Amino acid sequence: MTGRRFLALIATSAEPLPPGRIDSARKAAASLVPLIETDRFMLWSDHLYGIAQVGGHAIVGELFHRGSTRPETTLDDAAWTAIARSRGERLIERYWGSYVAFTTSDTAAAIIRAPMGDQGCYHARVGGVLLVASDLALLRDLGCRFSVDPDALARHIAYPEWRRSETCLDGVEELRGGDRLLVSANGVEYETLWSPWAFVARDRMIDDSGEAARAVRNAVHLTARARTASHDRALLLLSGGLDSAIVAASLKATGTDVIGLNLVGDDAASDERRYAGMVARSAGIELLTRTFDLDRVDVRRSGAAHMPYPVHRCFTQAQDAVAAETAELCGADILIDGGGGDNVFFASRTVSILADCLATGGLDKRFWSAARALGDLGQTGTWALTWRAVHRAWLRSPAPRQPPAIDFLSDAARAIVEDAPAHPWFTPPDGVLPGRASHVALLAPAQNMVEAINAQAQQRAVSPLVSQPVVEACLRVPSWNWLAPDRDRAIARSAFAPDLPKAIVSRRSKGTPTGFVATIFDRHRQTIRDMLLGGKLADLRLIDERKISQLLFMLGPVRDLRFVRIMELVDAEAWAASQS
Repeated sequence: MTGRRFLALIATSAEPLPPGRIDSARKAAASLVPLIETDRFMLWSDHLYGIAQVGGHAIVGELFHRGSTRPETTLDDAAWTAIARSRGERLIERYWGSYVAFTTSDTAAAIIRAPMGDQGCYHARVGGVLLVASDLALLRDLGCRFSVDPDALARHIAYPEWRRSETCLDGVEELRGGDRLLVSANGVEYETLWSPWAFVARDRMIDDSGEAARAVRNAVHLTARARTASHDRALLLLSGGLDSAIVAASLKATGTDVIGLNLVGDDAASDERRYAGMVARSAGIELLTRTFDLDRVDVRRSGAAHMPYPVHRCFTQAQDAVAAETAELCGADILIDGGGGDNVFFASRTVSILADCLATGGLDKRFWSAARALGDLGQTGTWALTWRAVHRAWLRSPAPRQPPAIDFLSDAARAIVEDAPAHPWFTPPDGVLPGRASHVALLAPAQNMVEAINAQAQQRAVSPLVSQPVVEACLRVPSWNWLAPDRDRAIARSAFAPDLPKAIVSRRSKGTPTGFVATIFDRHRQTIRDMLLGGKLADLRLIDERKISQLLFMLGPVRDLRFVRIMELVDAEAWAASQS
């Protein structure tokens, strides 16, 4: 278990908490330690991850002062006073980490979740009480029963990488990273305290590429050291790509005891052993190689059954099982990966970068340099890119577009999706450049990845590249500086070039699990038919069974990538069935 668990009861009226509710909460929290107990607010937590103050304030999780790698174990009265008076704003300004904070006053209680933090926070209202917990299991231990919300599930299927306050269970909501929940006699209010838009403002740009590389390097080193400081040994999932290589280099600089693990499929596209070996040798770490085992994958089992949405893909069952077993054999108490690096380091080959150049400097040297680099990466002519850049800069909204994944949804589900509000990170404020808006939009999948925590995992899993200090540093880098001749993620490559093999720094491609997923699809095609044709999603009238049937009954191996979409529906079906 991760150990970062908590349960809170907060009265939403002037009345004290009902004695019966308190008794049932104490039973559910029997393995936890009480941090705060008043007549209107009670909080229990794993004692290893709780910072409390007499007076009704507490922080659950890991907390670091800005610029520090040492976890805070206590806060002085002045710090608590500043945090409480600001209802958490000062906490986000002066600290970072993976935490959920609680502050109370005579009139209200505030709950704050760390920006880009992987400490879970779910809540549900029962009568005049708000139940807040780190995981769904604790809410269920209180006797709460939740049914699948068909509308929310349709929106999740269409935008699986967008996280909203709603979950796919009726009555359960989630506090988003960087948001605050204010509870008073007037009810429950949501507010956003931290937003990536604050860091893409023109007056905050680090336009000097050398300075930008130093800022990114320092932020990655800081988070890698901080997130592993309290652990004896780390198992690094070393894919062979740039992002996990950067994490390996950062861990070497921290002196952390690390063992690398490279996972190999049965197809050439997933075999990254050569590149992973280069990184391991340069970082001075032992590298273990294991294979994906198809027998570990059960398409009928949801890896997210204990969560309020279907966020885990079934093909990761093989990876998760092997990684957990290897960590146990090695004595590792934490799993580290380079997840989210593509998003945070803006690995985008979009013409919006050229639009930024046009809007800030016209057809200058910087524009033509970026155009040539983008043309080489995308094998597109410079003049064609120029005309597209003109259109993007002045004839279109700077807001990025992401069409919903509705290929196999029913007409009713499509109507639900059509009315779905846009993700706030896809709606830029006035004055934001198109390329900068594209960078912020790329963070939505990264946030989804870190916040979709597996609270029941045996070892803790951390993705240090998706953390508040790294995200803030990268957002301050203008879009054109992420491009260089033959390179995307140019600032990240430059920052870590002294620490990595040249073959890794200059690498433009990497292996993917697509072939492994295709093998799973072919092997379990009959089971998938049985699941989707007449299953829970069909009962909820969310899918078009005719279109799905046509694809599933086609003979021969898969011919296009539509099977990937089907496998996402399989994950949603397995999750929905597990909630019955």
